[in-house]
Amino acid sequence: MGDCSVTMRSSTGSKQRKPNGKPERGLPPGLPALREWFKRSQVLLSDKQIQQLWQYHTLLRKRNAEYDLTRIYQFDNMVQKHYVDCVLVAKMLGWKLPSPLLDIGTGAGLPGIPLKIACPETELILSEGRHKRIAFLHEVVKALGLKGIEVYEAKIYPSFSRSVQGVITRALESIPKTLGRVIKCLEPGGKAIFMKGPSCRDELAEALSAFQDRYTLSLDLAYTIPYSSHHRRLIVFERLP
Repeated sequence: MGDCSVTMRSSTGSKQRKPNGKPERGLPPGLPALREWFKRSQVLLSDKQIQQLWQYHTLLRKRNAEYDLTRIYQFDNMVQKHYVDCVLVAKMLGWKLPSPLLDIGTGAGLPGIPLKIACPETELILSEGRHKRIAFLHEVVKALGLKGIEVYEAKIYPSFSRSVQGVITRALESIPKTLGRVIKCLEPGGKAIFMKGPSCRDELAEALSAFQDRYTLSLDLAYTIPYSSHHRRLIVFERLP
């Protein structure tokens, strides 16, 4: 088996290990193929966790037409962009997520559900304001038997003041907007985690300028999802006292 770790580049530009090869395409969509994607991506999950991800995938496909949950339909793309990418965040953060963690605008449960499966000890709040997606989230939580997880049936506004140790967003809005949105609920020392595309230089610069007395940048990591050309950037801000 070839070297297939994540290609990562720090904010200083230093490059780390690059994946070689590609998972075999002979496996049809199914649980064995899902397991193989994570294995080849060097993300080690238990059989139970793989089973839970497969249950989640099955429900996502089953309810997608009715609830408009995702515009990504092809199996390999769903696994790479939805499941592997989300769990990679936990791996890059050392499998230690802030808890409680607030997933803002979770939609179909991304990244929250895969992160909860990967790090079951994390207390998780899934925030979603659309009724059909709320119904789907409740169905997933029940079907997968997830504990320590709450579906918050509303959007998160700046007035939201419940204390959390971390917030995470995935393609929701600009970094400055989210930092302003969570300034009351994120505890000092808490983490604001952003799953971004590669082109976020301007919003990052704006955030650093606008919130220099409220937050400090603790991580800026560029990476590529294994066996793909999908470039990502993981950015983490820490709330100052």
